[in-house]
This record gives sequence, C-alpha cells and structure tokens, in this order.
Amino acid sequence: MKFSIVTPTYNHKKYIDTTIKSVLENKKHYPNVEYIVIDGNSKDGTQDVVRSYGSEVDLFISEPDKGQSDAINKGFTHATGDIYAYINSDDYYYPETFKKVAKIFEENPDIDVVYGNCTFVTEDEQFYRYFTEIEPYSEYRLRSCTDFIMQPACFWRKEIYDKCEGFTKDFHFGFDWEMWCRMAKHGAKFHYERELFAVNREFEETKTSTGGGKRLKELKQINNLHKMSMLPYAYYSYSSGEYRIQANNASSTSEKIGFRLKALFYRLLSINNMIYNNKYFTAQNLYGVVHHSAFLEKDVTISFPYYKEEQSPYIVLVLQSHIKNQEVNISINQKTPILRTFKNKNLVLIYQVKDLNKNQIDIELKFSKFEHKAFGLRNKLFNRKIDYASTYIMCDVLSQDEMKNCLIH
Repeated sequence: MKFSIVTPTYNHKKYIDTTIKSVLENKKHYPNVEYIVIDGNSKDGTQDVVRSYGSEVDLFISEPDKGQSDAINKGFTHATGDIYAYINSDDYYYPETFKKVAKIFEENPDIDVVYGNCTFVTEDEQFYRYFTEIEPYSEYRLRSCTDFIMQPACFWRKEIYDKCEGFTKDFHFGFDWEMWCRMAKHGAKFHYERELFAVNREFEETKTSTGGGKRLKELKQINNLHKMSMLPYAYYSYSSGEYRIQANNASSTSEKIGFRLKALFYRLLSINNMIYNNKYFTAQNLYGVVHHSAFLEKDVTISFPYYKEEQSPYIVLVLQSHIKNQEVNISINQKTPILRTFKNKNLVLIYQVKDLNKNQIDIELKFSKFEHKAFGLRNKLFNRKIDYASTYIMCDVLSQDEMKNCLIH
C-alpha cells in the first residue's frame, strides 16, 4: 500500500522545513510513500528550502496557481499511491502516523476514510491544546452540524477521491469540509482512530483566524449545499464562535454588547450542537485535558512532535491547582517520574531532556488529588462536572540558547 502526500505552499519558508521533516521521518517507519510539494511561485525563498532536500521530495512544482485547492488537485494528478492525504506547509505529522494509518486500511478494506486526533501548537511550535471537537463518525453530524474532522489528521483512498473528482475550487476556507460531505454522499465509510496523527499550527495569519465574515458566508454555502436538516446548524454554531471572538476584540462597549447579542442569538439557533455537547460533555476530553478549557484531570498526557535540531532541549512546564497540598508525578519520555509539590498553588518545572532519541515529546502527569465539580455558572446549571486536578498554564520546549536568553531577561 502506497501513500501519496501533497503539500500545497505559498510563502511559507518559515514553516515548511518542519512539514518536510515530518513526512521524511514517517518514511523511515513506512517507506512506501511519495511526497509531492506544489508551490504557488513563492517570493520568500520557500523554493530554496524544498530544493535543499533534493530527491527526498519526489516531485516539486513551483508556478502560479488558482489557490490552495487548485494546488492540491494539481499534486494529486501526479500521484501514484493508493492512500491520499495533504498536509499544509505550516502543519506536520507525528512520527509513526503513516505506519498506523496503513495498518488500519490494510486490516479494513471496506474503510474509505481514516481520521484521528490532532494537536494545536503556537506559531513557534509550543503546545497549545488538543482538537477536542473531534467526534466519532456520524453522517448527519458531519453534513448538518459541524466539521469534526481535522484535515491534517485525515487520510482517504484514491478511489473515493476520484469519485468526488477532487477538491472544489469554489471555496477558499472550507473546501476540506465540503469534500468530506461529498465523500459521505458517495457512500464513503469513515473510521475514527483515537490516536494523535498530526499537528495544526495556529496563529493570527492563518486563513481560519482571518476569514471573518467571508469565511462564515462560505461555510453557510457549504452547510446549505450538504445539510441533512431543515436548518444550517453548523453555520449557526460557527457564527456564534466568530461573534464571540469579535466581541472580545471590540474597541467599544456598544460593539462588544452587539457582538455578544449576535453570539447568543446564533448559539440558541445551534440547539443541536448545544444538546450534543451537553450529552457528551466528559467524552470530549482528550488525554486528560478537558475540552475547551485549560483544566487537567487526574491523569494527563501532553504529547507533541519535535523536529528541531536541538537534541537536549529544556521543557518549561507551568501548572496551577487550588487543591491544598497537591502533588504530581511528572514523567518525560518514559523517564523515571519526578515527584513535585505545588507551592502557593503554583508549580514550575524546568527540565532538560538529555540526548533526545526520538522526534516526539511525551509528558505524563499523575496528580495525587482531584475534585469532581463544576466550574462556571453554565456548567453548574447543567451539572457538568469534571475531575479537576490542575490547570495548564504553559508547556514550552526551548533550545539551550533560548533557555539562557530567557534566564537573562
């Protein structure tokens, strides 16, 4: 079974090196992979980074295109594999993703699409959160209520891609969701694997963050095109989230109130999502991290790929807990656990990883105490309790030079 991985890129010199490294690392564990990079004629030196890898990138094309979906489709016209996926040039894979995905497809010939879990990192690759919006597959939920499939962590067979005739060029922000909906309409069988497959880099310049009203208008079009309900519930949900963001960024009190009222209005319209999220409130937690929050449960795993050159980086971990005399056992990459006690409700750990021998950092936290309680008025009203042990503040990985600079300043 052969993988064809396409990376569309434009002016991403700053990020694409990590993307390429993640694909090449995966090839060490599952060699039957072809890698195609399609560049939209970048002006920042992106081409130099790609060409520095020589024949390790199987095909590199740099020329003007009609946008991201056009670049992806162009890449797949040259593909010769059985399993397709695309990874944007600011995202990247966990080290053994292809091997795990191949096993699923090989053991389940009736499965057309495999999707897994995804980690969000900051622009400089520091752990941010997990994609806790992930859900087990439901065609109704996908087409009517929400896009719960994270694109970097999704793989599909060539046959279903051909049936759908590629990604549409009509959409700029949600063409991946539109493709999943068309795949569903063509009878594709989806499989959710509760494994971390990929990383999504989240920062202000990304399309999702800057789309605003244009993005909402497009998502409404997609929702109306594929919904299995009378109302576009997904559009209502996305609108509620967008107006909450705008309220937080509003410059005046009147604007803030206006956006908050719009957010509340669309939140009430997205009643399907409200009911679903309330029903599966605790099920949406991933690896001990409570969804849509910084709360941590009793047992937690913080995991993310690491492709930087520094092989003895520093882990800087900052936690808080209001539980008296809270303690935690911290294990990094399965090393002997370190027992730490919270001082004045805070804990700061600076730990140097000696001779890192894999492209992944796994931090396991086992807290001695936890409380089963609800936080916030809304959660108390709905009796939505969590097993609270701590609150996550920061988890940064710094090189030795970065650590020295941090200590100096």
